[in-house]
Amino acid sequence: MPQVRKSALAHCIYLPDRPILSSAETARLLGFPTQDALAKARLRGRLQIPMFRIQGRRGWFASTDDVRQWLQVSLESPEYPGSREGRT
Repeated sequence: MPQVRKSALAHCIYLPDRPILSSAETARLLGFPTQDALAKARLRGRLQIPMFRIQGRRGWFASTDDVRQWLQVSLESPEYPGSREGRT
């Protein structure tokens, strides 16, 4: 994935300033209605970001940078109605 400037999303969405996000935070940021919906998408291979487990911790986690990059690419995509490139 391309390098993304942190400030590009700063005015749009709050991203925690730590390296790892819980599945609850990841679900909220990616627009899933619940953690269960995120889990189903992960199990079906439909997530665009990698998730991982941490030894000694319960649940699944995602890298804040991976989520930030996915959001940046998604928000700049012509398919996203609010993107600059999609406007004429």
